Amino acid sequence: MARALSLTILILTGFFPSFSQRETVNQSTQWFTLASDIRVSKNYSVLAEGQFRYVNSFEPMQFQVRTGLDVHVSKHFSFVPLGYVYSWNPIYGNQPALYSNNEHRLFEQVIYKHEIGRFHLDYRVRLEQRFIQVHENNNGEVISKGYDLYLNRIRFRFMMKVPINQEKFVAGTAFVSLYDEIFLDFGQKVVYTDPDQNRIFAGIGYHFNQKVIIQAGFFQQTLIKLSGNQQENNIGLQLQVLCNLDFSKSP
Repeated sequence: MARALSLTILILTGFFPSFSQRETVNQSTQWFTLASDIRVSKNYSVLAEGQFRYVNSFEPMQFQVRTGLDVHVSKHFSFVPLGYVYSWNPIYGNQPALYSNNEHRLFEQVIYKHEIGRFHLDYRVRLEQRFIQVHENNNGEVISKGYDLYLNRIRFRFMMKVPINQEKFVAGTAFVSLYDEIFLDFGQKVVYTDPDQNRIFAGIGYHFNQKVIIQAGFFQQTLIKLSGNQQENNIGLQLQVLCNLDFSKSP
């Protein structure tokens, strides 16, 4: 199992290029996630998620809301036929953008889960259609041209969770959690065509019960800007809180 995990991470990071001429900055980061899986029937649930992302000393980096309908085909397989995200993108950090360009985003995803002994494995593929706000400077006046930049993106995440003090995930279970996610933009307006973002997480978590799960740990984001000439290395803390609700059962 350890060899399989090492090989997966090696494959993912092996496709992530390095470019010595790129302008690179290093920043501390603090990312917080509050999410809920709201079960409305046996086979359907609604995603509800908020992302609160900061760099350096809690300087606002990005805020997101995400929702979508999740279809549960089996205990192993689920998919989102259509979801929606809105991103607020402040000007931030040691390599600031010229303008604050927010984003509307549609997405579709599939998730496959299975177990090998105590190892709980999760594979997610997500497609995104991104409508990014564009500003320009016209004789000293900043003008919004609307959400005029359209980009496509595909993401692949491999995640593993291992219970520590129990055989399976039940109330009172502590666990170790690891994941790696890689991003690739594609389409006519994409200038930089290699993988442009990678996220790695390693931490610990706790199942209070099936409704409340928390995990926290080390997080690293490598982010290459759209032009391919600038790169952020953001290293710090990620905290995730999951509060599940179930309205599918009759009282």
